Amino acid sequence: MRSLTTWVLPLLLLVIVGSLIWVLSRVATNLALPNRVDLNAPDLIANEGTLVRFDEAGLKRSHLVASRVTHVPAEDTMLFEAPVLTQTQVGKPTIVVVGTRARSIHKASETWFYEATQLRRAPYANNAELIIDGRDIWIDGNAEIAKSEQFVTAKMGQSHAEAVGFVANNQLETLELKSKVKMTYVPTPRPAAPRANP
Repeated sequence: MRSLTTWVLPLLLLVIVGSLIWVLSRVATNLALPNRVDLNAPDLIANEGTLVRFDEAGLKRSHLVASRVTHVPAEDTMLFEAPVLTQTQVGKPTIVVVGTRARSIHKASETWFYEATQLRRAPYANNAELIIDGRDIWIDGNAEIAKSEQFVTAKMGQSHAEAVGFVANNQLETLELKSKVKMTYVPTPRPAAPRANP
């Protein structure tokens, strides 16, 4: 009987110690592994958020205010509720975009305003304010281009246009209407030339 105890007891002790080492090894391995993160799950939610972008010279280029901001790690995406985007550049007219909801990618250099959206370009020189109403409007902040493939209306002074799709380039100060264009154009009155004295 004594030989059985001397033979079984060390074996049992060896199995218990081995099991403890295996359990501790598994626990240490699980602690060392980084937590798996769902890249499509929000990692930041804020009310009354503001996002400001500056250029290389430190001048403010855009200012976006929203009632709610959600950040998702996938593609560094930000979701905005009730967004108002203001873009400024020295020597160029200010652009203000007001939307219901928006989504930005690439560190907010590109923003997609879905649902009802209004884009306003401030008056400058002899040009009246330009107001574009539409939906699904993409804003490329770096290229200063706004575009959509959806139905839009555009007003500038007394002129009015409807179209499906547009591209507005703030650098070139142009508005291209894509298709199914209907337009009423009222030219800007020019000052009369001075009369020569007889």
